[in-house]
Amino acid sequence: MELELLLKIDEDKNLHEYLYSHSEWYRYLNRNKSNFELLKKEYKNYKHNNTMNKVNDTIDNIELITNILKIVE
Repeated sequence: MELELLLKIDEDKNLHEYLYSHSEWYRYLNRNKSNFELLKKEYKNYKHNNTMNKVNDTIDNIELITNILKIVE
């Protein structure tokens, strides 16, 4: 992989963690450095979905608590 790409990845710790957990991207980046843009898009999509899942889980927990409180009353 080119040094320029390595430096860009090291600048963003979250992207680095994503790359570590999705190691198939190393192969794509080694083949062509233009795949870095695809990696960034995939990472942003993953981050967005992860955030939305957390929000949905929080909403579900709030609904569960309110239902339990209604039953206890």
